[in-house]
Amino acid sequence: MAAPAAAGDLRFLLVGLLLVVVVGSRLVRPPDGGGIPTKLDGPFEPATRAFDRALRQGSDEVPITEPRLAPCARTPAPEQIALAASSDATSVWVSWVTGEAQVGSHLTPLDPSTVRSEVWYSERPSPTAAAAGDVSGHYPHVARGKAEVYSQLYPYPGLLNYTSGAIHHVRLRGLRPATRYYYRCGDSSVRGGAGLSGELSFETLPSSAAAAYPRRVAVVGDLGLTGNSTSTVEHLARNDPSLVVVVGDMTYANQYRTTGGRGVPCFSCSFPDAPLRESYQPRWDGWGRFMEPLTSRIPMMVIEGNHDIEPQGQGGAVTFASYLARFAVPSEESGSNTKFYYSFNAGGIHFIMLGAYVDYNRTGAQYSWLEKDLRKIDRRVTPWAVAAWHPPWYNSYSSHYQEFECMRQAMEGLLYQHGVDIVFSGHVHAYERMNRVFNYTLDPCGPVYITIGDGGNIEKIDIDHADDPGKCPGPGDNHPEFGGVCHLNFTSGPAKGKFCWEKQPEWSAFRESSFGHGILEVVNSTYALWTWHRNQDAYGEDSVGDQIYIVRQPDKCLLQTTSASSENNCPSEGCPSLVSNSGYGAQKDIIRSGHLIWNAFLVIWMILISTVFMKGNLCSRF
Repeated sequence: MAAPAAAGDLRFLLVGLLLVVVVGSRLVRPPDGGGIPTKLDGPFEPATRAFDRALRQGSDEVPITEPRLAPCARTPAPEQIALAASSDATSVWVSWVTGEAQVGSHLTPLDPSTVRSEVWYSERPSPTAAAAGDVSGHYPHVARGKAEVYSQLYPYPGLLNYTSGAIHHVRLRGLRPATRYYYRCGDSSVRGGAGLSGELSFETLPSSAAAAYPRRVAVVGDLGLTGNSTSTVEHLARNDPSLVVVVGDMTYANQYRTTGGRGVPCFSCSFPDAPLRESYQPRWDGWGRFMEPLTSRIPMMVIEGNHDIEPQGQGGAVTFASYLARFAVPSEESGSNTKFYYSFNAGGIHFIMLGAYVDYNRTGAQYSWLEKDLRKIDRRVTPWAVAAWHPPWYNSYSSHYQEFECMRQAMEGLLYQHGVDIVFSGHVHAYERMNRVFNYTLDPCGPVYITIGDGGNIEKIDIDHADDPGKCPGPGDNHPEFGGVCHLNFTSGPAKGKFCWEKQPEWSAFRESSFGHGILEVVNSTYALWTWHRNQDAYGEDSVGDQIYIVRQPDKCLLQTTSASSENNCPSEGCPSLVSNSGYGAQKDIIRSGHLIWNAFLVIWMILISTVFMKGNLCSRF
């Protein structure tokens, strides 16, 4: 009588094992992507989609008189309201501007101490009665911060000076992750609530955990404020992100009016005959107003670009005044104590924002901070490490080709050693996604580098590639605004001994010259869906410019030894290859073999189980 019970136990055991196997297979397989490729399918053959000549290569600036750029609030009410993430989900920065900016020759700056910096907030929306200014009875929490004023000064005839309104920054603390909050910002002491904004809301990011991720992260670069820029932002907003990352060059204020509103292909142009290029600061105010419907409800994280340098004063001694004053970033929270580089968590993603226009050498403060920040990442809590900075290290376009080679040689090894998964950059006004690469060599453990500098700025789209006939830059081209020049010739592969490839480089997987933005959707600790949305696809159903699942393989790519680095003292003929191309193919074969073995394992278990069930059913008939 014990035999039937034993058979039942065996069937139960085998069914359990089958469930474990099937569930396990789902954990290592991508979600149903409908044929979307994964990085496991790579490295990919280089592909280029030609520029669509039916599209315009650029568009004119949105004039400063455009209604969308006008103040939507009357003084002393706040305007240009923007949110920024702090180092974790329990804190958020709120920024805004009050008072009127001034432009002219002889200016008296506002006194920021004369106005309060307050944010009143609650987890519940307030009744309409609070609109009259009675915030204390409707919002149980209040946070206070500080305000500042900055000036852009030109001691040269013909160039006008600027002084800003009061720029406020307040940090909200002790928030609950993944929770919607309702808030009003401004000065509650002004009679009748005239110094307060209307009620707005935002949702905090999820807490740092391997199973918690932002819904969507929008990535965009080199925005400016043109017709193309407005299309990009409108398209981005329709994709409903929970976080926006801007990889530099926000407003292009340094090219408005000085170029007649149509842009020029150079940075060092002078106007009129002064040694400095005038930056039209009211453009920042217009940009902040245009972005406010988005940034007042979704955190926006920024990093500086070359068009944000804006030198002023005698000989251009002062730089980045607007960038440093207008944006709140978690610099103190992340231990950098500077807005030029910092880090923060967004659910299970650790973001690292690096500065290309401050010292990045191995003996500098930024390198030391980066090393400490990378060491502190707990991949059990934040499996994904994503870095961003303005100029790309890997770039096959003629524009800015090898421009920041010195930065790559100084820092690439550190990112590789610590297994950074994805790198976003801008600067080049086009789109390009790389195969996994390290030191110009295909490497399955290298990051996925993506150039997304196609936001829509005044300088038009870049369409020339360094491998196009006659388009390879010369040694005197592409000098950075900061740092040295480390141009090199390749030492191995098809481009050995040459400065440019004669065909699309093997590390460049896909490139296209179109305006747009990207969306990163992290699915779990292994898979993330990256989608590049072109502006011309905004109204197309299921139409995207590029889409791929980026796959982490921490078991295959352990932390590297310190010997894996891109030396900064490379010879003039270039750095040697540190990783063999064959390694990528070998690992790819191993992965494919593993999938085949796994599938065979499933088939065997299914045969065994079906055999046991058949025997069990035959016995039960008797």
